[in-house]
Amino acid sequence: MVQERTDRFDPPEEGLLPGEEIVWTRKAGSVFWLVFCGFCIFMLPFVVIPFAYEFLGELGGILLIALTILGIIYILASFINLRRTRYYLTSERIIEVRGGTIRKEILLERFSGRPLGQFFESHVAHTQNGRPIFRIRIYDPMSDEILTLKGLDEHSAIIFERIGDRIECPYCNYDNTALSQQCKNCDAVL
Repeated sequence: MVQERTDRFDPPEEGLLPGEEIVWTRKAGSVFWLVFCGFCIFMLPFVVIPFAYEFLGELGGILLIALTILGIIYILASFINLRRTRYYLTSERIIEVRGGTIRKEILLERFSGRPLGQFFESHVAHTQNGRPIFRIRIYDPMSDEILTLKGLDEHSAIIFERIGDRIECPYCNYDNTALSQQCKNCDAVL
């Protein structure tokens, strides 16, 4: 039976390919700029608007209030989108899902036999409670699209460094991704 391709991803009920296993999953982390800008926009009415009425007049003050409201709406929408975003690393692909719909995906087979360093960029975005929080960018070798994963812990960064690694099945010598738990050829446990 051939499974029909879908853009919905809600494992284990929907979205997994035949034989595909989830290796790792995380929700997108909070982004510092979002929190900082949100704080600044919420403080704006108490600090700036009283002075704006005096220096810019009533029309300038109303315009500043309207811009503040638009900024609050934008920050809330960005925060909601961030909270609805989840990342998956499966034995077959890397997937960004928002609200149960696949936004971006990269097949792991595209990295086979290539040095991962040229497609993978990881750096510490900030620290939280003394622990590094990583931002990982993965370049798709076929489409030149970039998948950016934000707010990941150190363990997650280590897992993503193994994406290009391969492991040979001891029973049938099939070349599997290092993230596979079972051989794609003979189903032996790796």
